[in-house]
Amino acid sequence: MLSIRQIICLITLLTTTLQAELPEMMQRMMNQKKYEHSTWGVYFKDTTNGEILHELNSNQMFLPASTTKLFTVASLLHAYGDTYRFKTPVFAVGDVNNGVLKGNLVLVGQGDLIFGGRFENSDTVAFTNLDHINANELPEVTLTPQDPLYAFIEIAKELRLKGIRQIDGEVLIDERLFETVEKRGVVEAPVFINENLIDMVLNPTQPGQEAKMTWRPQAEGYSVVNKVVTVADGKTEIQIQSDAWGRQIILKGTIAANEKDLVRTTPIKDPAHFARVALIKALRDQGIVLNPPSNPAVLPSEEELKQLQPMATWTSAPLSEYAKLILKVSHNVGADLVPLLLAAQKGKKTFDEGMLLIGDFVVNVAKVSPGTFVFVDAAGADSNRLTPQAEIQLLDYIRQLPKESFQKFYNALPILGVDGSLADFGKDTPNVGKVRAKPGTGMLYNQATGTFFLTTQALTGFLEAENGHLIEFMLVVNNASAPKVEDVLAIFGDVLP
Repeated sequence: MLSIRQIICLITLLTTTLQAELPEMMQRMMNQKKYEHSTWGVYFKDTTNGEILHELNSNQMFLPASTTKLFTVASLLHAYGDTYRFKTPVFAVGDVNNGVLKGNLVLVGQGDLIFGGRFENSDTVAFTNLDHINANELPEVTLTPQDPLYAFIEIAKELRLKGIRQIDGEVLIDERLFETVEKRGVVEAPVFINENLIDMVLNPTQPGQEAKMTWRPQAEGYSVVNKVVTVADGKTEIQIQSDAWGRQIILKGTIAANEKDLVRTTPIKDPAHFARVALIKALRDQGIVLNPPSNPAVLPSEEELKQLQPMATWTSAPLSEYAKLILKVSHNVGADLVPLLLAAQKGKKTFDEGMLLIGDFVVNVAKVSPGTFVFVDAAGADSNRLTPQAEIQLLDYIRQLPKESFQKFYNALPILGVDGSLADFGKDTPNVGKVRAKPGTGMLYNQATGTFFLTTQALTGFLEAENGHLIEFMLVVNNASAPKVEDVLAIFGDVLP
């Protein structure tokens, strides 16, 4: 099997050889046994002169997997602008006298995916190369150090500074901006707390003893019971159970003695409830007294809220930072939020309406041929299809953006050997930092043979050639043999240019 170093060297080979056939080295790679039933797509275009350097099956449909996110993020930035900031308002619905609000406090969700949870500063959000959204599938996930409840704390501080000392009313969460839906096991809603995930970090102790466990974010009425046992000789197998509302969580199973900071997640199933409880605690921590009514409160109409000035507002980092998060770590939750945000901007409510808006952008703005793509979601489902030529048409659109906007998109892509999902590849080659591209992977488990099967491995983006030219490219292979999970990484290496 070709080494990662050899595959990375293809970047030079593919961008300095102009010939009808693909380079011999690449043909040898494609002729490996594991690819005997596979289909390859190759498309390399020199942006300096428009020449097609290499092409194979570029007008055939392939499974794009997470390279779909390039289209998703481009549509979001086009609609809102890369400098857009989410502003989540909190309204006092009632009179305020002598520091006492006689009425309800209402936080209106704006679809802010991060909502303070990755706050590094007002212009930057934090990420790790292996993100918590993949914790249940991938090893070596690490958490960002920021407090997932930071925005609630800051809102409570602002209300305190505005003079609020007591609330004779209810704390309400308004989640009417768009529909609440579940995608890939996570709730997409107008309100997000820790991207609507509860993180649990496990560490082994002595064999036969209960493992150590911490969890975040914490809120009243939510609990995690740890029944995971440390094993000296054995493997890590964790089961997560919860009640219907996701409030009482139980961890069971075993953790190997050599594990460290093992992360598992479970969804926050009712984000509005969690947000309400979190905000109440933040208010009380600031010394604000709450006197809720005996009868359930009712949300005011959206029109009524529009007539009010916010008492407090949480302002996010710019949208370009959200694009970076989605692309760097392949954030599925963030990607599937985009159709809902697009719908909300147009006064619509549903995921399906938002997907139509993505399609409208792809065809009418990015000028991608309508018959060259099929998107059933915005993150990269196995049902999605597109041609390598369609990917390059999108990159053409991105490259022709104003210089500053292009640079932000370019910087948002994973960088070979540096960060995101390409951080661990090509570190010891001269091509570090010269490839910025979005990978995509699809894998199934063959129940009939007990082995894994790779549905797709794709890589799309930009590379800097030795002659200084910027090359747009897509490399993709569909339907490859991968008997073990580890084999997927080998195929991923094969696809790297």
